[in-house]
Amino acid sequence: MKYDISIIIVLYKSEKHIGPLLDSIEKPKDGLKKQVIVIDNYTQDNSAKIAKKHPLKPTVLEPGENLGFAKAVNLGLTKTTGEYIFLINPDTTLVGNSLKTLHSFAAKTSPLGAVVPKLVFSGNQAQPSVMKFPNIWNAFKHYFLCHKNQFGKYLPKKGVEQVEVAVMAAFLIPMKVIKQIGILDERFFLYYEDVDYCRRLKEANLPIYYLSKAKVRHVHGASANFVSHLKSPLAKSAIIYHGWLGSNLLNLTLWFGQKWQKFILG
Repeated sequence: MKYDISIIIVLYKSEKHIGPLLDSIEKPKDGLKKQVIVIDNYTQDNSAKIAKKHPLKPTVLEPGENLGFAKAVNLGLTKTTGEYIFLINPDTTLVGNSLKTLHSFAAKTSPLGAVVPKLVFSGNQAQPSVMKFPNIWNAFKHYFLCHKNQFGKYLPKKGVEQVEVAVMAAFLIPMKVIKQIGILDERFFLYYEDVDYCRRLKEANLPIYYLSKAKVRHVHGASANFVSHLKSPLAKSAIIYHGWLGSNLLNLTLWFGQKWQKFILG
């Protein structure tokens, strides 16, 4: 069966969140044919059981181990038949007809690599979710030249804005784009898979758009910030993305840049 949208959800300790997310997908009467695929990366709770019992009747894949985000998404992609693929974190809920809003924008926008909604915290405060590519030049501009929003996540100012990188907490991609540039890079167990994919979209001249009128509530808002990646799980993925030398040069730029900012700001 052909669907308008195939929704892929990767679970990890998600038993408190998967029910509300599936409810938010089911509730809108938006006319979209939705396929929901759930991949359970954590076998020690009831997340998969909760998903199986939901009225949406999602396809639940249980690999029996933690595959990491990229590999789990790619497993989900093997089961999809949708014209669009929507990656969404389990600790989120759709606000209103956001999925229809994203789908309508994608259907009338060409060329298109991806479109992402505004993420909001549980209190509806906007959550920074886009960024420039986390390279040395952007870090230098941000910390040494005091150019705003050159490194780390920020909030776009416009209702519709083309961006370089968007986090994959909620990320709509045309299936034809995935067929063109490929699936997620499985070398990234967690983190940087979104940066890498956005880089590949840029190289293919496929723009990414931020659409603020589509909203997704992100319960945790716990995505790591690149500024602190020296002491976080981002480090391993950063080395894969930048290379050992590039990653260490970036770390040095960030370290000296943060010291410089403290010095000039007193």
